[in-house]
Amino acid sequence: MTSINRHRCFLKNENLKNYPKISIDSIPSRFKLMISSTNGALGKCLFILIALVLNMRYLNFIFAISSDVGLSKIAVYYAVIENIYFIFLHFNYNHKFLGQINDYWNELHIDFDYETRKYFYTQKTISRLFTLVTFTSYLAFKYSDSFYAWYTETTNNSSKDSFLDDVLYYVMHFIVGPVSFANNFCQSCIFTDILILAQTALLFSVIKLKKLGSVRGKKILNIDVITDLRQKYLSTHRLVEKINEIMSPCLLIMFIHFTLWVIHLSYVLLFLDAHQLIKFNRIMQCVIVLISLVFIASLAIRVHKKSQELLMTAYKLSLKTDSIIILKEITLFLNCNEIGFSFGGLFMLTTSSLSTLFGILTTMIIAIPSFNKHEDTH
Repeated sequence: MTSINRHRCFLKNENLKNYPKISIDSIPSRFKLMISSTNGALGKCLFILIALVLNMRYLNFIFAISSDVGLSKIAVYYAVIENIYFIFLHFNYNHKFLGQINDYWNELHIDFDYETRKYFYTQKTISRLFTLVTFTSYLAFKYSDSFYAWYTETTNNSSKDSFLDDVLYYVMHFIVGPVSFANNFCQSCIFTDILILAQTALLFSVIKLKKLGSVRGKKILNIDVITDLRQKYLSTHRLVEKINEIMSPCLLIMFIHFTLWVIHLSYVLLFLDAHQLIKFNRIMQCVIVLISLVFIASLAIRVHKKSQELLMTAYKLSLKTDSIIILKEITLFLNCNEIGFSFGGLFMLTTSSLSTLFGILTTMIIAIPSFNKHEDTH
C-alpha cells in the first residue's frame, strides 16, 4: 500500500511529508531472490523450471530458421548470451549479496535525511513508470507482430500438419512470453533500484558539502563535518564496488545481447523479404530496447558525475579557508578515487565511453552489407 500511495502522490504532484525508510526490497527483488542460489532446494527447482521455459522459445526459433545458416548462428549466440545472463544473476544476486548491500548502506547513517529519502523515492518512481511503459510498449509491438505472422502463415498454408505446427509454435510463444517478460522486467527494476541507491548515497554528501560551502564571512569550516563526509565517501565507494560486481558484467552482457539483436534485425531488413508491418514492429522493438539500455547506462553514468561533482565541491571548499588542518583534511578527500561503474571490468562507464560504444555498434551495422557482398563473391 505504501508503494501505491507513493505513486499516486507523485502523479498528483503532491509532496510526501513522511517518506519510508530507504530500501531496495521490492516485489521484483523478492522474485529474483526466490529463484536465487541461496534459496535452497526451492530456489534451484524454480530456477531450473524457469530456465527450461525460457529456452523453449530459443529452440523453436532455432528450428524455425535452421534453413538459414546466418540467422541460425545468431539465434544460438543469442540463446547462449541469455542463458549466461540468467545463470549469472541466479548465482550472484542472492540473499548474501543483498545483505552486504544493506550493511554498506547502513554504514552511511544517512537514512534520516528528508532530502535523501525524497530523492530516492522520486527517482525510483520515475524509473518504475519508465520501465513499465517501455516494457508494455515492447510487449504490444511484439505480440502484434506475432499475431500478424500467425495470421499470414495460416492463411497462405492450408496443410493440416503445418497448421498444427503453427498453433503449437504460437501457443508456446504465448506461454513463454509472459515468463520472459516478468523475468526481464524484474531484472530491470533491480538494476535501476541499486543504481539509484548509489546515486542517493553520493547526493547526501553533495548537499552537505554545498551547505558547508555556503557559509560566508569569517566563520571557519567545520572539520568534523568534512571528516565525516570523507568517511561517508569511502563507505559509498565500497557500496558502489559491491554493486559493480553485479552491474559491470551485466552491462557488458546487455550490450552484447543488444548488438546481436541489431545485427539480426539488420540482416532481416536488408536481405530477407518480410512484410512492411513486420519490419516496422521489429524496428520499434529495437528502438524500445535501445531506449531502455541507454536509460540504465545513464543511471550508472550519473553516479560517476555525482562523484565528480562531490570532489569538485570539496576542492572549492579549500579556497575558502586558511586553516592547515582543514586543508589537510580536504586534501585527503581530494586524493580519493572517483566513483563509478565499469563496463565489464574494461573501462569506466562515462558519457564519452558510451558514445564510443554506440559508435562501434553503428560501424558494425554499416559494415553488414559489405560482409554479405564478400560472401557472395566466394
